[in-house]
Amino acid sequence: MKRPLLDPEETQPSLYDPTPVDEDLWFAGPDLEDDVFAPPLPRAERTDLLRVVEWRRAEAALAADLARATQRLGAFEERLRRTPAGVRERLAVLEASELSWWAGDRVTPDRLSLWMSLRLSGAQEDSLALTRAGWAARRLVSGPGPEAGLASFLGRGETTERMMDWAEIEEASAGMHPISRAAMGFHGWSQIAGGPGSARIEAAVVAARAAGTSGQSEAFLPLASGGSTALRPGGSPEERLRRWYAGAERATLALLRDLDRLEDWRGRALDDIASLSGRTAPRLIQALCRWPLLSVPVAEAETGASRAAVQRNLERLADLGLIREVTGQERFRLWTAAVQK
Repeated sequence: MKRPLLDPEETQPSLYDPTPVDEDLWFAGPDLEDDVFAPPLPRAERTDLLRVVEWRRAEAALAADLARATQRLGAFEERLRRTPAGVRERLAVLEASELSWWAGDRVTPDRLSLWMSLRLSGAQEDSLALTRAGWAARRLVSGPGPEAGLASFLGRGETTERMMDWAEIEEASAGMHPISRAAMGFHGWSQIAGGPGSARIEAAVVAARAAGTSGQSEAFLPLASGGSTALRPGGSPEERLRRWYAGAERATLALLRDLDRLEDWRGRALDDIASLSGRTAPRLIQALCRWPLLSVPVAEAETGASRAAVQRNLERLADLGLIREVTGQERFRLWTAAVQK
């Protein structure tokens, strides 16, 4: 007579049986919490790639560099408060152009100015590159900052996983200086988003706005006008912060010098046109301070004057040596302020 088969679950395990592990149960289905589409390979542990503790130590070690960058940014903010309307947009165009060169798009300030004012582009130009640079110029000086919500700042309709990772970075860097938090967020966003093009420009613009006293001031932190030192990846947190502080200080100083030259030209231009009657000439001076290149249709919209009055006053400013025409043509001419280099 055969013995009945025993249920394995009711019998005691033998001393010689190995302890079963989950990896041996190859025939069993995956857990509900596991990714079904993940490859059957070993998985790396989720570690802190940003090393927040090291970033905080680096900020403390580079306190003097941070103080210099903060002082330069404060001077830049104060100057922007005293400048007339439109100058901030001009500086944003210059900074966005430098960011586009850093990202590989290579959009000049003149081309960007024409694209933003008239949507003009050449046959050989990349419209997507102009669109990215134009978005950067607008976001640097207008709209809510990233502290109001990254989705609304980037113009996204929904919150993605990358934005949730960004929120974790912001939470981890709480208590640090806004300039240091911007540096940590920039390098963290580069790891989250990755890739060329818009992702790199988005990371730089978000950091530039976030560094402006947590987005509460009217200024942005220049990062590319003095070179791409601040935006260079690689290295330890201390090396990245050192480059970030030095590059931001150099870029802010470069825009301050541009602002000095523009204010000198504006003062000289207002003195030279003091004898001219009407309000068109002073408004043209203000429009030339805003746009690196000015066309007659844009000048009409900026001044509210007729085309004949705009053309007549542009010719007067050119005769005074205050502006110059850059195309050399009789039609579709473009004007720029004769700012001394």
